[in-house]
Amino acid sequence: MMFLAMLVMVPMAIMNGFVAFLFWGYTTVLTPTHYLFGFMQGVRFNLIFAAIALGLLFWGRGKEKVKKPELAGTYWLLVAFLIHANLSAAFSLSPNPMVMDTYEKIMKGFAFVLAVPFFVKDRMGIHAVLAMIALGLGLHGVVEGLKFIVSGGSHQMSGIPDSSLTDNNLFAVAMVMVLPIILYFSTTLSNKYAKKLSLIAFLLTILTVIATNSRGGFLALAVLGVWYFFMSRRKGVAFLAILVGVVLVLAVAPDSWFDRISSIETANEDNSFMNRVAAWRVSLAIGLDNPIFGGGFSAIQNYWIWDTYKATTSIFNIDMNLYSPKAAHSIYFQVLGDMGVVGLFLLLSLLATANSNRKAIRRKIKNSKRQDLVWAIDMADAMFLSLLAYMVGGAGVSLTYYEIVYILICLLSVLNLLVDKHIKGQLD
Repeated sequence: MMFLAMLVMVPMAIMNGFVAFLFWGYTTVLTPTHYLFGFMQGVRFNLIFAAIALGLLFWGRGKEKVKKPELAGTYWLLVAFLIHANLSAAFSLSPNPMVMDTYEKIMKGFAFVLAVPFFVKDRMGIHAVLAMIALGLGLHGVVEGLKFIVSGGSHQMSGIPDSSLTDNNLFAVAMVMVLPIILYFSTTLSNKYAKKLSLIAFLLTILTVIATNSRGGFLALAVLGVWYFFMSRRKGVAFLAILVGVVLVLAVAPDSWFDRISSIETANEDNSFMNRVAAWRVSLAIGLDNPIFGGGFSAIQNYWIWDTYKATTSIFNIDMNLYSPKAAHSIYFQVLGDMGVVGLFLLLSLLATANSNRKAIRRKIKNSKRQDLVWAIDMADAMFLSLLAYMVGGAGVSLTYYEIVYILICLLSVLNLLVDKHIKGQLD
C-alpha cells in the first residue's frame, strides 16, 4: 500500500515544492517504517522528499517564484545552536563512539528546521505545517488510543523503535506536545466533521498518554491543562476540554496507572528515579568541567566518562556506587553535558524567544485592534503550549534534539513577522 502511495506522492512533490516540503516533514514526524514490513522498511522516505523539496527550492521550480525570506533573530539563534552542536561534536571527549549517531540525527532534523522560512510564508503555510505535525504524531495517538480501548485498558505503549521516541516516557511527552495542536484544529476548522474527528483524536491521544504509564507524561499533561485554561480566549471551551479530559482519565485509567502516578510522592525511594538523579549529577559535572563545548553527544553513556566524573563534588548527594551509566533523562542536563553551559544557554534562549514571539504577537494585535488577526493569537498559543509541554515533560527525558521543538520555535518567529506585515498593510 505504501508503495502505491509513493507512486502518487512523488509526482505530487515534484509538481510543487511546498508539497514536497510537507511530505518531507510528515515522513520525519510519522516514522512510517514503524507501520511497514518487508523491503519498504528500508526505504528512506524523508530523504527522497528532502531531495525533491531542496532541489526545487534551489532551482526555483516551486509553484511560486522563490523569494528571499525575511530571517528574524530567532533563525540566527537556531543557526548558532547548530554551529555550536558541530563544535561540540568536533571537540567531544574521546573516545566516544556515540557522538556521530546523535550528530547525524541533529543534522537531518535541522535541515528541515532551517528550510522552514523558505517554504512557509503565510497563514496557510503555518496551518499546513501544524496539520502535518498533528497528522504525523496524531496518527500514533489515535492508533495507540484505540489499542488501549480494545485491550480494556491493559495496553501499554513502550515507544517507537528507530526514532526519537524510543521509550514510553519519550513517547508520552510527544503525545502531550501534540494535544494543543489537535485542540487548535478542533476549535478553528469550519467543517463540522473535521471538528469531530479532531476531538476524537484529542481524546484518543489522552488515552495514549495513559497507555505509556509515564509519570513525566502525566505531569506535563496536568501543567498543560492549567496553562491552557488561563491562556485560552475561550475559557468555557477550555474548561470543558479539561473537564472531559479529567473525567476520561478517571473513568478508564487502570489501577496500575494510579499506583504508578502516586509513586511520584516517594520518588526518592524509587531506584529508577534515583538513577536519573545520578545521571543528572554526572551531566552537571561534565558540563561544568567543559563549559564551552561540553563532553560531546551522549558522553554520559560512556563508562569511562561516567567513572571519571561520578565522584565529583555535587549538589546531588547520593551514593554513586549504586548506579551505572544511563542517558541524561532531562533535556536541560542532557544539553549541559553534551554541549556545555553555552549549549544550555542557547537552548534556554531559544525557548525564551518562542515565548517572546508569542507575547509580541498578542501585544501587536491588541494594540492595533486588529480583530481580523485573532487567529494568529490562537495559533501562537497552541504552538507555545506544545513547547510548554516539552519544557515540563522534558525535565525527565532525553529529548533535547527533537526536531518538532525547533520547528515550532521557527514557526512562531515566522508568525510574528507575518503579523507585522499584516498590521503594516503589506498583506491582506
